[in-house]
Amino acid sequence: MMPAMFSVSAARLFAGQSLLSTSWQHPAELKVAGISRDSRLAKPGQAFFSIGSAAEQVTHVDEAMSQGATMVIAEPKVILRSAIPLLLTSHARWSFSRASAAWHGVDQFSLPLLGVTGTAGKSTITHCTWWALGSGAARIGTIGWHDGVTEQPNPQTTPPPEKIHSFLTGLPTTCSGVVMELSSHAGDQHRLAGLSFDGLVFTGLGHDHLDYHRTTGAYLTAKLRLLRQLKPKSLCVINADDPCAHTVAHAATAVGAQVVLLGIKRGDSRLVRSGSVWRLRHKAVDYPVPTRMPGDFNAWNAAAGALLAGSAGVPLPTALNRLSNMPAVPGRLELLAHRPETYVDYAHTPEELAVMLRAVRREFPNRRLVCVFGCGGDRDRTKRGPMGCAALEADQAVLTTDNCRSENPRQIVDDVIAGLPTGAKTFLAKGDDLASGRWLGDIVPSFGALGNRVQEAGRSLVIELDRATAIRMARAMAGNDGVVVVAGKGHETEQIIAGVSHPWDDRAFVRSLEGGLP
Repeated sequence: MMPAMFSVSAARLFAGQSLLSTSWQHPAELKVAGISRDSRLAKPGQAFFSIGSAAEQVTHVDEAMSQGATMVIAEPKVILRSAIPLLLTSHARWSFSRASAAWHGVDQFSLPLLGVTGTAGKSTITHCTWWALGSGAARIGTIGWHDGVTEQPNPQTTPPPEKIHSFLTGLPTTCSGVVMELSSHAGDQHRLAGLSFDGLVFTGLGHDHLDYHRTTGAYLTAKLRLLRQLKPKSLCVINADDPCAHTVAHAATAVGAQVVLLGIKRGDSRLVRSGSVWRLRHKAVDYPVPTRMPGDFNAWNAAAGALLAGSAGVPLPTALNRLSNMPAVPGRLELLAHRPETYVDYAHTPEELAVMLRAVRREFPNRRLVCVFGCGGDRDRTKRGPMGCAALEADQAVLTTDNCRSENPRQIVDDVIAGLPTGAKTFLAKGDDLASGRWLGDIVPSFGALGNRVQEAGRSLVIELDRATAIRMARAMAGNDGVVVVAGKGHETEQIIAGVSHPWDDRAFVRSLEGGLP
């Protein structure tokens, strides 16, 4: 990052942007000592980007000016109450991202930059690509940042632009490339403007984030916007089995990318299973695909990661060979205990949950499968019913709390139950059955008695709001020869209930149980 007192001309900072000056004769000749979009953090000599509602912007601009900001960049709706250089832009977030990239010197960034987007599989593919790139590679994603040497937590899938730019330009020269997860929020908010990608993977589009995007069309549009950052002749690997594949392929072709349609059922590059071994048929050559995680989707993730590493110059055989010794991806169908086999997975959409459970069932035929799941509070309520239906892919589902945030867990449970198939049986682990209307009542039957009733009902949903108890119950239901998947939180290490964050780690808890792995 440039030192605080370093200054650049506004012409360099806004190169490539069509901005209109409304209050200064020669704005390009101004020198800028930094940029800010938070009025509370503005410093003398900086350019302030006014982002937010029209009512908020007046106050924010005044605060930034009082702290020494010497230029304002805003959309036409802003009103200034005093004389200061003002540049108007059609989209302040886009302008800020572009200016931040210029300020940090990202235009001089020469390392391969790769991206992964889609509803499911981003973290796994990012890890596969990162590992395939070899020693010293960096990554940014849901699980964390890795600069090639050390790991640190990341509170967002795709961080704010200034944090991305600072991270990229601070990487050591030994870094062999960078791969990052690209969220739909980042696409919608233009966080990646100013970056150019050598390659990108599109994993597919599922039911998620509609509380933010409102419609599936808007969700897809945010994903498609990310493709604008692809360089000409870059690589774009697309899930050929996804209904949106050809729409994404058209958008990628429009920016000059080279498209690879990778699929299991269709595509110009195909994954084929022979016994327990997966093989990739790509450009008339057959390659073995090493994967230690269950599921055809994980074979696809591994192949996509290896292909993406190729856009950074790693030969495909080398990339695939490196994946043969890749460690487990934290919280992504990660085996953490035996007797019963117990996995922790991040699946938190209906499609992810159903596909994952079907894959586990194929991997362990004729063994009792139990799924623990929950739904987030203060988020899209329309996916709660479908989540319950997806969980019933298992022989037994246990509904518990996830991150309820400020929402009452009972409301979340009610929404899940309302969306279940007609005739689906539901039981409360504490108190009587749901027909009694008693939530967590004083009468607590022995688990054996409840277990008998659940077994007699066949495939059903048991409700236990305490997550630790729910996991123990699921393992007891599965029996030593069964399989349990604890879904929803994956690598996360806290649980938010009634607006309060509590330490909670599915992975650590499962490891602590009898049969837990080190």
